Amino acid sequence: MLRIDSNILWTIINLLILYALMKHFLFQPVHDILEKRKQEIESDFALANQQKQEALESKNKANQQLENMQTICDGMLADAKEKASLEYEQIIADANKKSDEMIEQARTKTIEAANEEKAKAKSEIADLINKAADKITNTKSDEKLYDDFLKEMK
Repeated sequence: MLRIDSNILWTIINLLILYALMKHFLFQPVHDILEKRKQEIESDFALANQQKQEALESKNKANQQLENMQTICDGMLADAKEKASLEYEQIIADANKKSDEMIEQARTKTIEAANEEKAKAKSEIADLINKAADKITNTKSDEKLYDDFLKEMK
C-alpha cells in the first residue's frame, strides 16, 4: 500500500495553510486594490464619455447659434444691399431728372436767345429797310426837287 510519510503530510498541510493565509492577507487585498482601480478607470471612462457628449452638445449648440447668426447677418447684408440699390436708383433718377431739367432750361434759354437774336435781326432789317426806303424816297424827292427847281427857273 501506499504509505505517506508524515513530512510530506505536514508539508501539504503547511502549503494549504500558507495558501489560505496568502489568499486572505495577500491575494485578497491585491485583488481588492485591482478591483478598485478597475472601478476608478471605468468611472473615469464614463466621466470622459459624459464630458465628450456634453462637449459635442455644446459644439452642436454653438454651431447652431453660428448658423443662426450667419443667417441673420446674411439677411442684414441682403437688406443693406437692397436699401443701397434703391438709394442708388433714387440718386440716379434724381440726377437724370436734374440733368433733364438742365437740358430743358438750356434749350429754353437757347430758344429764347435765338428768338431775341431773330427779333434783333428783324428789327435791324426793318431799320435798314426803313433807312433804305427813306434814302430811296429822299433821292426821288431830291430829283423831284431838282426837276421842280429847274422848271421854275425856266
